[in-house]
Amino acid sequence: MNFLAKNKLLFFAISFVVIGAICNFALNSYIQALVVSFMINAIMALSLNFITGVANQFSLGQAGFMALGAYTSAVLTKVYFADQWYFIPLTAFAGALVSTVAGYLVALPSFKLRGDYLAIVTMGFAEIVRVLFLNWDFVGGPRGYNGVVKWPDFLVSYGFTGAALFLTFIVLYHLKISWFGRNLWALNEDEIAAEVMGTPIAKNKRFAFLFSSFFAGLGGALYGHHLGYFSPASFGFLMSVQILIFAVLGGLGSMSGSVLSAGILTALPEILRSLPTGGIDIRMIVFPILLILLMILRPQGLLGRKELF
Repeated sequence: MNFLAKNKLLFFAISFVVIGAICNFALNSYIQALVVSFMINAIMALSLNFITGVANQFSLGQAGFMALGAYTSAVLTKVYFADQWYFIPLTAFAGALVSTVAGYLVALPSFKLRGDYLAIVTMGFAEIVRVLFLNWDFVGGPRGYNGVVKWPDFLVSYGFTGAALFLTFIVLYHLKISWFGRNLWALNEDEIAAEVMGTPIAKNKRFAFLFSSFFAGLGGALYGHHLGYFSPASFGFLMSVQILIFAVLGGLGSMSGSVLSAGILTALPEILRSLPTGGIDIRMIVFPILLILLMILRPQGLLGRKELF
């Protein structure tokens, strides 16, 4: 990156620290939880945007990778580390690795698929994972997994989650602008032409899937330790659709757009919650209308393929 981009990254990092200090000392626990939720949503949006927006592989399986990361991290922390919170970064990394292995297995039969067919395969994978945990009594089955160790306070949660978001953004952004990312852009524009020019299609798709599934698993692990409880229903099809909305709204191919849309769509339902309802959940009406209008007026998303720096 050029010097200006480096300065902007430094500015964003400092701003992140300042925001954390303000949230800790000036805002209540509800806003603090909302901030951490935004960061987790941003990680999930980035993971999907890389595979869908950059690599042009339409995936609806992020909820499955998210579930693998959440269950793996929660079980390891409880069984092997006696619910000590300072082992969460280690178990979250382990959960991300498990998701990466699953992503590799899903990618193997999917290299020749694209568009709706790939979406069906990944959606089927997510449903298999959900049903597996639903019928596995060791992790609570349909009752869900209770007593997941949480971060001790907001600053620790904010710090680790913020570091994970920063790592996710930096890695995926650099991959996007690297030679590997240029290969993915070539596949995105015209896969046949890219193959004729010697671009290794299968290899590039495989690595794109691995990076995407790794960060999806990391986001799932942080999600579980943030809430302290989750169940198979937490990782249903609607979760994958919600993550897809984050990615599409910000702009497919824009890492900055994913973070921006995650912030907007995390805060918007809570803002709409304060509206007079008259017995009707007004959020379920206003929220879709706003999304439809945005898709009509700005179909390429908020930033398109552009970045903020």
